[in-house]
Amino acid sequence: MDTRSWRFGEGTAMTQRVLVGYATRTGSTTGVAEAIGRTLGERGFAVDVKPLRECPSLEGYDACVLGSAINGARWLPEATAWLASQAEPLREMPFSAFCVHSMNGGDGEKETRKRLAYLDSVRGVVQPAAEGFFLGKGPAADDTSLVARWAFKAFGGTAEGDSRDWEKIRAWAERLPLGDVGAA
Repeated sequence: MDTRSWRFGEGTAMTQRVLVGYATRTGSTTGVAEAIGRTLGERGFAVDVKPLRECPSLEGYDACVLGSAINGARWLPEATAWLASQAEPLREMPFSAFCVHSMNGGDGEKETRKRLAYLDSVRGVVQPAAEGFFLGKGPAADDTSLVARWAFKAFGGTAEGDSRDWEKIRAWAERLPLGDVGAA
């Protein structure tokens, strides 16, 4: 599993800091978190991208963007545990949440309803100002049997291979409502 940390926007005059925390199982979410952090750094924020397994502190941050891979139609346990432990400070700052998933990626009513439910447990703790849903990596023809890919699709799977839409991810990060954080 690929978990790394990055720092973006350090050379700016900004004093506002943003934590982009993430949880991953196979590494898809790592790349999404990095792209979000890089985009926020380009917007002028000082950004730290950190895996939640390191239990980063919110001390010194003005905003938080939190994301997790989806497994069993919910965030990974380390993401929900970190969210619960930081609920009070998260309620006092701009907070946005994102998911990286391989199921229910279509635009139909049923798929949309299932996809939106991925963040129900998050909304029960802290209401995000913005929510992002991004396809990650699904089974690919070169590493998965035809039967396994068929079963994946039969249960709502939509991501085949690397389905991350980098333009969609960057556009979401460009629109994140971070309050007056970053205002010149």
